[in-house]
Amino acid sequence: MSMSVRNWNVLGCRKEDVENLIREGYSPLLAGVLCSKGFTTPELAREFLNCGYDSFLDPFLLKDMEKAVSRINAAIEKREQVAVYGDYDVDGVTATCLIYEYLTEKGLSCLIHIPDRIDEGYGINENAIRELASKGATLIITVDCGITAFKELDIAVELGVDVIVTDHHECMDELPKAVAVIDPKRKDGEYPFPFLAGVGVAFKLLCAMQGKEKYKELLDAYGDLVALGTLADVMPVLGENRFLIRRGMEIVRSGRRQGLASLIEAAGENINKIAADKIGYTISPRLNAAGRMGQARTAFSLLSSKGRVDSNEIAQVLCDLNRERQSIEAAILAEAISMLTEFPVKKPIVLGSDSWHQGVAGIVASRMSERYYVPTIIVCFDGEDGHGSCRSFGNFNLYSALEASKEHLECFGGHTLAAGLTVKRDKFDDFRRSFCEYYSMNADCKAVPPLDINFVIEDAKLFTLKNIEDLLELEPWGNCNPHPVFCIYGAAIDQITPIGDERHLKLRVSKDGVQLDCIFFAKKLYDIGLRPGDRADLAFYPHINEFRGDKYIQLILRDVRPSAETAERRSGELALIGRFGDYLSREEKRLLLPDRRNFVDVWHTIERLAEILPHFSGELPEVLYGIGAMTPSTPPAKIYSCLRIFSELGLISISESDNNIEITVHSNRRTDLNSSRILKKLRS
Repeated sequence: MSMSVRNWNVLGCRKEDVENLIREGYSPLLAGVLCSKGFTTPELAREFLNCGYDSFLDPFLLKDMEKAVSRINAAIEKREQVAVYGDYDVDGVTATCLIYEYLTEKGLSCLIHIPDRIDEGYGINENAIRELASKGATLIITVDCGITAFKELDIAVELGVDVIVTDHHECMDELPKAVAVIDPKRKDGEYPFPFLAGVGVAFKLLCAMQGKEKYKELLDAYGDLVALGTLADVMPVLGENRFLIRRGMEIVRSGRRQGLASLIEAAGENINKIAADKIGYTISPRLNAAGRMGQARTAFSLLSSKGRVDSNEIAQVLCDLNRERQSIEAAILAEAISMLTEFPVKKPIVLGSDSWHQGVAGIVASRMSERYYVPTIIVCFDGEDGHGSCRSFGNFNLYSALEASKEHLECFGGHTLAAGLTVKRDKFDDFRRSFCEYYSMNADCKAVPPLDINFVIEDAKLFTLKNIEDLLELEPWGNCNPHPVFCIYGAAIDQITPIGDERHLKLRVSKDGVQLDCIFFAKKLYDIGLRPGDRADLAFYPHINEFRGDKYIQLILRDVRPSAETAERRSGELALIGRFGDYLSREEKRLLLPDRRNFVDVWHTIERLAEILPHFSGELPEVLYGIGAMTPSTPPAKIYSCLRIFSELGLISISESDNNIEITVHSNRRTDLNSSRILKKLRS
């Protein structure tokens, strides 16, 4: 429970650079954002906005590409049995679909294998290699996996099966034995863009197969899959990724891939207008749900489906699986939170259980790292084996931390920000200790990264439909090319309303005589600690909503903090609380004295909070104003009095030190408040 803990890094821009772009025809907000990103001249701005085939790199710059092309051409010529070995996430499934469709169009009989997340786990496994060999496969092409599968590829060699590895995960110094190992992160490679997704690497293989004159034809055929997998894997939207996503999203919106069109429709999105960032919020979770629930083949079936009826049925199955995943995720998240013993959390969270669903571990780890601002590892045990999903936070290099603790692990792999591991039960505590020690020794990696803000809006009248629509030229949004974020200072909070089963907040604010509607996703009242009448600084990106043909502007909030004016008022309130227990004047007692309504409201609020956490804590101002946001009729000074009285009567325990407070709720038994000595003192 906390208000903003992030620093705001206002990038800003030179007024003369902005005016120069405005003279060239750019609207004010677009000109400001371009300048804040460093595109300060008309030439630089045009180069960024008009990304095209110039961004597309020669696929033969990737090591071993010639070997891979030669081996696949030989397989096509001899009509060999080829297998595609994928991964169960969206990147892996799209890459599998892409290679499968291409090879079948070349007339090959093609097997596919997507591992079951529950039974097989991540990556290549020995049993699957043996099964594919028994079915006659003489060549296996891996996509989005294989770079650390040393033992498994040795078995393939023993069985007489050639393997081509295409992957994009971190490489070790040694490479597995394969006909070709294609990975833009190869340490002996010179590929200038190491940020391709697994599906991007697979697409480069097709481009190498077909030649430069066929690039456009291939992008028209498979660009939607490339965009989908690249966005789902949160790859940087820079360089050739930006080009691939931009063109790929055009193909998505054309609706030519029936399965994807059915899923977008089932998710309630307009396929003709769907933006790149919507892929991550609405489409990827549904496709990923199949892999998380052990049914990754269902996602493959959808993407390769041609008929509308079949596609609609499979899309509905994926939506149902996603709802089931959400339910399981919520239960595991609540249990994991209840296991925490340190508040506020200051070191990595490393938790394990025998009852957790392995397919949902990664998303629970993400939720916890976002909530507590620390790296999180969630391990699901089955007997003596534990399979863990890891998510980083801030600048912490997760892969390096796992490498430093590898003596306690069976295996691991992944990226700087996300990874997977296998650990034996008897090594779990040693691993946790080692991982946390590495974290404590790398203090420079632990800071919460600042929120980058393009510039401050000094006149809210700039929020016109045209100015906001012009910002769409910066699309596609994504990692390293996020929505432009602006801020306004001192906006008046007119109204705050919980929406979506109280999972989100809707705010109405006023600034410069302009009323603005805001949405703050995944935030509750106690998270922001504000109430109507306060003034606040808002960080946000503007969004255009359309309803029944009418368009209106809505601000999507990224962060909120009390304005200087509100902070000054609060400082006086906190000064009064700081004198609690000292000699108090009649007026001070009056300001601290709660009435019966205050007691009821505060008790009901902390009961609700206790349903989320059995005990909750934070800096005293954060906790008081968090509770105050949920009980707007009770001032913070009276909230503090209620807490002290509840503690005196044994209903709760409170522990205070260094301006921090921790609250544990014990009982909801009926109690005579009038027996409180504190209350008597305030009434005297």
